Amino acid sequence: MRKFQCLSRVRRAYGCSSGYVYRALYAQLELERRQRLYPWPSVIGLDEHFFRRGRGGFRQFVSMVVDYKNRRLFELVEGRTVAEMEAALGHIAGRENVRQVVLDMCDPYRSFAQRFFPNAQLVADKFHVLRLLSPAINRRRRLIEGDRRSAALRRLLLCSRHRLEYADRLALDQWLVNHPDLRALYQAKEALHSLYRTRGYDRAKKALTLLTDRLAASPVPELQTLRRTLMRWRREILAYFATGLTNGRTEGFNNKAKVVKRRAYGYRSFRNYRLRLLNACA
Repeated sequence: MRKFQCLSRVRRAYGCSSGYVYRALYAQLELERRQRLYPWPSVIGLDEHFFRRGRGGFRQFVSMVVDYKNRRLFELVEGRTVAEMEAALGHIAGRENVRQVVLDMCDPYRSFAQRFFPNAQLVADKFHVLRLLSPAINRRRRLIEGDRRSAALRRLLLCSRHRLEYADRLALDQWLVNHPDLRALYQAKEALHSLYRTRGYDRAKKALTLLTDRLAASPVPELQTLRRTLMRWRREILAYFATGLTNGRTEGFNNKAKVVKRRAYGYRSFRNYRLRLLNACA
């Protein structure tokens, strides 16, 4: 059986038109997709990634639904609003089967999961919680030393403290003495890392309560915003300590999606992109 690297080589080898080759390919991909259909699994992940720029330069996104048990991409949805998700996924049977939904801290995804999966427990992704303060730390750092992404200070501030060498920790602490607001942000970031090193749901629940109580007394505006976010997502954050689930598997399929788009130099048709990606991540 002959294998081809691109559709243009198929066209030249068999003497057929480009339109015919494309129609045959995507018809076959659709047949294969239908053979893999099954009801909703017990654990899924939700995430988004950039698809293309639409008219007027607006960024268009697609939503990925990942089956954790079978380790495959379950479905791809054009858009990320609640209405778009419900319209695209409403025909799939067995939504009562879903027990856990892992998602980043995105309000539309949480609203969709709460309405669409009546028996599901929502789990906030650990990585997205840990990076809540990263934009605020970077903004404060740029005000002090300018916008240098390669600066060593940027790495020291964003890296977990227990991974740093003693000399780096000492130098960082001495530098932060002269910048109290940035030091408060750094200490809060380290408190989040410490929270995720806690073992057990009950201990994590107490640790999160202590953290939000300490943040309440801070005069730094970014920390007040962090406190409100942690309290609004408290149940989903604590669910991680009961399940141990993260969105790492979904992020892995996001990386595969980037490879698929890069190999094709981008897609104009969402239908074709969906079939390609579902086949590549089956």
